[in-house]
Amino acid sequence: MNHADIERICAGKTVLDVGCGRNKFPKSTGIDFAANSLADVRHNLNIFPYPLAESRYQVILLRNVIEHLQDVVRLMEEIHRVAVPGADVLITTPHFSSLYSYQDPTHIRHLALESMDYFIEDTKHSNFYSDRRFKIAGKGLDFGKSFPFSLIAKGLFALSARKYEKHFAFIFPANSLWFHLKVVK
Repeated sequence: MNHADIERICAGKTVLDVGCGRNKFPKSTGIDFAANSLADVRHNLNIFPYPLAESRYQVILLRNVIEHLQDVVRLMEEIHRVAVPGADVLITTPHFSSLYSYQDPTHIRHLALESMDYFIEDTKHSNFYSDRRFKIAGKGLDFGKSFPFSLIAKGLFALSARKYEKHFAFIFPANSLWFHLKVVK
């Protein structure tokens, strides 16, 4: 998912930028604990609930923040709480095979293509940790531009996403992972 896709989805909607840092999405409400962030709301993102109104946001952005947080289940429940029914939830994070997933010493979580399936209806992981539900609108990997390796990785992924992650991801790593979820209320 690129910046143009995010801009298109956010256009004209109420947007919450969780963990906005110094790159807060334009015209959004930013929430972050960092003193040097551009957040409108200063709050430790590991403490729930967030000081935000219920059922308020039409789009919720989690751009490179989920890997820093301690409790993904509580995070997703909080996202669900502050979202309107049908809200778009856009998540980007380094893929577990990426150097970027391990390079930052504050990353405590490494995610895969099926990680959000635990919150989705009708998957083998459904109803496991939480009763809050989302639908998948899209998900995918970004392989960067390290020719020819990125082409090989894309080809293996196109043949089978599961087999790529299980057998080839550490040989031909992806850069990042993205999810586009829809809130079910």
